[in-house]
Amino acid sequence: MHLEGLIEDIGGFGLYQKILIPTLACSKIIIVQTMLMMAFAGVEPAWWCTSGDTELSQWNTSQLNGSYQNCLWNGTCERKFSDVMETAVTEWNLVCEMSWVSNAIISVQMAGLLVGAIIAGYCADKYGRKKVFYGGLFVTCIGNIVSAFSVSWIMFTFVRAFLGVGCGLLLATVYLYQIEFVGTKWRAFVAALPDWPLGMLILSILAKWLHNWKWIHLAVAALTIPYLCTWFFVPESLRWLTVKGRLEEAKSVINKMAAYNKKPVPDTSILELIAEEEKAEGKQTRNYSYLDLLRTKKLFKKTFYSCFIWFGCAVVYYGIAFGLKNLSGDFYMNLTLMALTELPITPCMIFITSFFGRRVGAALPFFLAAALCFGLAISTRLAPADERGNYINACAIAAKFTISSGWLVSMTLCAEQFPTVIRNLSSAAQSAAARIGGIFAGQVLSLGGTKDLMVPFVALGILAVLTVLATIGLEETRGKALEDTMISTSKSARNGCVHTSGDQGTPLVSSSSGSFNNRKDEVDEQIVKN
Repeated sequence: MHLEGLIEDIGGFGLYQKILIPTLACSKIIIVQTMLMMAFAGVEPAWWCTSGDTELSQWNTSQLNGSYQNCLWNGTCERKFSDVMETAVTEWNLVCEMSWVSNAIISVQMAGLLVGAIIAGYCADKYGRKKVFYGGLFVTCIGNIVSAFSVSWIMFTFVRAFLGVGCGLLLATVYLYQIEFVGTKWRAFVAALPDWPLGMLILSILAKWLHNWKWIHLAVAALTIPYLCTWFFVPESLRWLTVKGRLEEAKSVINKMAAYNKKPVPDTSILELIAEEEKAEGKQTRNYSYLDLLRTKKLFKKTFYSCFIWFGCAVVYYGIAFGLKNLSGDFYMNLTLMALTELPITPCMIFITSFFGRRVGAALPFFLAAALCFGLAISTRLAPADERGNYINACAIAAKFTISSGWLVSMTLCAEQFPTVIRNLSSAAQSAAARIGGIFAGQVLSLGGTKDLMVPFVALGILAVLTVLATIGLEETRGKALEDTMISTSKSARNGCVHTSGDQGTPLVSSSSGSFNNRKDEVDEQIVKN
């Protein structure tokens, strides 16, 4: 049993959703700036060792006397960095014997995201999407402020882990929070909103303008503060309120949606039926755990494949994003190009999913990403020396675009595999898998040393191929209604299909009392059986 019909009756994507969905989506602007901060803070600008000769310009003579970025220089080696940018590397001299710290900070940050995702999965289903979402925003705001005042790289690392927890809370919650307010055909559109590339673009502007990692942290915190004020206007998830039996609050949200969308107030009898159906699962509204994702062979398969998809996407995506500092050319230009190339994803994904469905719409970009990763690896050896940097940059930017495209489609595909009562748990498990992938991404970059990209991108290409296979293993969900309870899922599995009508796959959920009475009889029978 599900709420699709009721949501369509009050406007599947009316004015209310057009205000609410972008409001929630804009949180990713803050997330991406926080998560990808190390793409800037980990940059190693030009540096050289000081010389005893104070009459000559050290910059002009460093290439001649061998002190330019030479860790073994036998002169007086007090390192001086170019003032083109101030990063964590320049702040704490993270070069030579300390060069491992930057990638280690990335891995620690991703470990924090893993912890945040696990916490979010449990708390969002027990305490609500809203509390976890805004809790993550608050943690992110505080963490960015504290980061700017770090007094050592060790303190900075701990704060990055704290920021990772905040981002994990947000990422594991925001998409499901959004789709639980919209109709069936709008879920893929919500996933394809260009909020992530917009956040990257703003990060590149801040980096180019401020040139200082501390000021960028403070700027991101400043952007977060007014966003926290939306707490007073954004409601709790309609679906979560219903399955938790908080029907008066759910009806209040429905009435507000109907008013904004200029629709008549609908019959809300189905809310009681869904609440009863959930009670029939355990005599009282129960708290689910991650073990419920493995309850049946079918759920285990969905959980394994969806988690592997997110793991693969994260390794490839963050491997490219954090490896940006190793690409040739201007750092700011490369970051801007990577952001701009992701902006056209929305129309591309709508087109692909409309014609080919979720599964093919995700698998095709993953396959292209694999080909581009292999192409980049080959370019490092076979491309002409004078053009090699351009080939590598082009392949990296295109690979990031394709893996992002596939990840956005798979977000919808994976989320639609699970019912509401465990959907946030499944999302958190997927997000946790992605954070493990992020931890690995920081280390994959080290496979070829500091400059060689061949081995890392061969590994990324192989992983992208495996992600294609996992995507094909999931069920196609285009046009299917979101189930809300485990009983509904079991019925759908026994029936082998989800009944829909029309070309758009509109679910046959009527708001008429006759339909509700039929469903109530089904629930009563299930209660007796239990």
